[in-house]
Amino acid sequence: MTPLTGSRLHPRPAPPAAGPAPRLGPAAGGRAVLALARRDLGERQLIRLPLLLDLVFGVVNLLVFLFISRVLTPPEAHRLLGATTYFDFVAVGITFMLVLQAASTQLTSRVTREQRGGTLELLAAQPVPASALAVGTAAYPFLLALLRAGFYLVLLHALFGLHTARADWWGVVTVLVAGSAAMMGIGIGLTAFAVAVGYGESAARLLIVGLSFLSGTYFPVAALPGVLPTLTAVLPSRIALDGLRAALSGGAWAASALTLLAATVLLLPLSTWVFGRALRIAAARGTLTRD
Repeated sequence: MTPLTGSRLHPRPAPPAAGPAPRLGPAAGGRAVLALARRDLGERQLIRLPLLLDLVFGVVNLLVFLFISRVLTPPEAHRLLGATTYFDFVAVGITFMLVLQAASTQLTSRVTREQRGGTLELLAAQPVPASALAVGTAAYPFLLALLRAGFYLVLLHALFGLHTARADWWGVVTVLVAGSAAMMGIGIGLTAFAVAVGYGESAARLLIVGLSFLSGTYFPVAALPGVLPTLTAVLPSRIALDGLRAALSGGAWAASALTLLAATVLLLPLSTWVFGRALRIAAARGTLTRD
């Protein structure tokens, strides 16, 4: 066999070393948020019978307090923060309770289902920032809560006799949206606890009871004992309720809205960072998917 001459063997170049996963920019993170929201909106079973039952329960709750308000002796007008009647006062509290529920029980229940079904582990493995994953998961419950709150306000005005003659509706919308954004920061922090530790639904129920009691949902905060009225002034839920009642009665609401925006700027980045840490802790423990 004649040997080949004048030819050289060229070794095959080695494949490039694998580098770190590419970091997605803000635009890609925004697309991830929209993709998660579209996924949730596409699940039709989430917005049929459960939503109808929630609306019926809310209407029945409002009716109960309407009749309660007719047998109660209302406190002085200045203690109702501009509300004409006790029902006007408590109706705003019940409406904002929808946002509190979205920030606590609804959001943690959703993340718990994702964790038990293995979806959270799959999402965490994608090259998506933890902040986008957190906000995208929270987007659907809060959007639904805002729509339901708007529905209740229209219903209260049309059928339940809510006094809105002096209402500043731009202020109502602004405070409601700003309050929801601030509460989203608290809700994402709560889901971080649920992912890393578990027992998220129990912690959510405790949170909603505590915030309802301390924020003046059913009675004026001035009725709280000791220094609690002063200490609770920093709660976003109380600031939002005070701002909503002021906007509906024609009072000054801008300070409440600005305070809520400042709280959002502080709480939302902090809570998404904590959520990212919770994902890493759960991944290290092997609990991203729970039984």
